[in-house]
Amino acid sequence: MGLLTVIDMDVVILGPAGSGKSLLTASFGMYLRNEGYTVKFVNLDPGCTVLPYECDYDVRSMFTIEGIMQSEGLGPNGAMLRAMEKLCRVKIPRFNVDFTLIDTPGQLEVFAFHKSGPKIVNSLQDPVGIFVIDGTIDVEDLPAAYLYALAVRYRLGINMITIINKADLLSDTKAEIIRGYLLNPSKYKGKLKPKGVLHDIYSPLSELLQRVIPAQRIPLISAKTGEKLNELLNMLYEIKCVCGDLT
Repeated sequence: MGLLTVIDMDVVILGPAGSGKSLLTASFGMYLRNEGYTVKFVNLDPGCTVLPYECDYDVRSMFTIEGIMQSEGLGPNGAMLRAMEKLCRVKIPRFNVDFTLIDTPGQLEVFAFHKSGPKIVNSLQDPVGIFVIDGTIDVEDLPAAYLYALAVRYRLGINMITIINKADLLSDTKAEIIRGYLLNPSKYKGKLKPKGVLHDIYSPLSELLQRVIPAQRIPLISAKTGEKLNELLNMLYEIKCVCGDLT
């Protein structure tokens, strides 16, 4: 059983396509249920075809990207934008459970920076976000990934936990570099060698991130194996506590 019961905690799962949002939603929900919590699953992605969990509320019951393309003669991008307009009118039902896990569209930028994202999030009761970063990206790409996470956090205006997913695919060396960078970006500005345009802005970007990164730890998690899901649960408790400290 869990440490204590939390009623009506809305958890919004965010992250770019391929980061493992849906698998994390499924595995974290299963973990929570095994710990004795009640859980409901909400899918807000009208473009997905298969989900690894059974939905309690599924936006696809009202519209899908494929259906909009066929009925309105739109391409994939136009249909996605039209779906976001429809999403603005969606009202997520309230569930009297400990955790409601809300899986968001794979096209995160469309959801977060369209008016639908903030409107959906603002309709929830004191939501907490989980931003998923794919741990298999190059270490040199971490500044851009973390900057993206910060932009989404400020755009949606919610408390948010950032995690690194796919820890099961990381070597011990890469995992240690990732942990070190996320704790102290400026420390690695002379050790990593980014390519292209990022090469010129890497040092000032690392120093900027060092100043604006929220003081919190960033767990390396595996949605596939369940590694560190217990730490994710603990962080959700801490972020909801007035005196919580995520460092």
